[in-house]
Amino acid sequence: MEVLGRRPRLIFLTAGLILFAFYLAFSNPFSILLEAGRFRPELFLMAVAVNNIGLLLFALSWYIILRCMETDPSLWDAIRVTFISFFIIWLIPLPLGSEIIRAYLISKRGNPGVGRAVTSVAVHKSMYNISFGVLIGSSAILVLTRGRGIPVNSLLILFVVVYAAASSLIFLALLSSRFLRWLQAHMPDRVIRLIPMGHKRLGDVRDRIQRFIEEMEEAVKCLKSRALPSILALIMVALHWSSGSIATYLVALSLGQRLDVAEIFLIYAVVEFIQQLNIIIPGGVGIIDAGLTGALLMIGVPLQVASAISLLTRLVTYWFELLLSSVFSFHYGYRETLRDYLPNSTAD
Repeated sequence: MEVLGRRPRLIFLTAGLILFAFYLAFSNPFSILLEAGRFRPELFLMAVAVNNIGLLLFALSWYIILRCMETDPSLWDAIRVTFISFFIIWLIPLPLGSEIIRAYLISKRGNPGVGRAVTSVAVHKSMYNISFGVLIGSSAILVLTRGRGIPVNSLLILFVVVYAAASSLIFLALLSSRFLRWLQAHMPDRVIRLIPMGHKRLGDVRDRIQRFIEEMEEAVKCLKSRALPSILALIMVALHWSSGSIATYLVALSLGQRLDVAEIFLIYAVVEFIQQLNIIIPGGVGIIDAGLTGALLMIGVPLQVASAISLLTRLVTYWFELLLSSVFSFHYGYRETLRDYLPNSTAD
């Protein structure tokens, strides 16, 4: 799936890098970073560790969902596929890119099947959005109860919460077998012919869709019968989402800037929301950096300090993630190449 061609992607990436260069020149974070005795590397390393633990929790929570659906992929496969999806969407922003890539790669060997794989990522995305909305809403309430104003526009916070709730409901609705059967029954033949199924007959394609729906229905039943692991997965997703906010807080501490935790959650929520909507500039380079700096300015952080916090936070939550996920991706490509040229190879 390709939303933009190579040339438009290069144009947007170049635009992002130019914006990033102007942002650095204007905000000048290096005067803070180079100030002798100010930077505490141990707190920065803690931020890196917290963020990486959050990434693992994301993969582990998805693995739990897969196991609840009576599939048996290895934990290593779930972690590897998750990091590969991170690498691809950081380079090529796609709507629901991580979910599409994970569903495709994990079902490539036939276990789980496509129906269960799609169900697993849809449920996982719903959990992510639910925890996203709950944490934002509770952070906003906590800030207000302390008698402090919300550092970003209240309507924007409300919109983000509504967006998270609405998208979760949409994903859950798509998992309804009744809705899917109704959709299949009312789907025109010309639409079904657009489904890439090779040279299969129309009836065969409809049968394939029917099996897909039945597989999703069975997966949902399995998940409903295992409430405790599902709750555990939801908690792990919430902790993953929180890890970015905690990393930002630790980065600020490493520069001697103590921030309010609830305000950091709200600020990071806005940045994360912008990141989810971004389908143009790879990694949101320039946009996310400037957005986080602007949000920190709203809570009274000086410009140069805010820019330094933003720069280090992005180093933790983007550039280090990109480097780590690239290792998994290149290993996967190497292994697949061996399989193509040496069919009997079991290199993992």
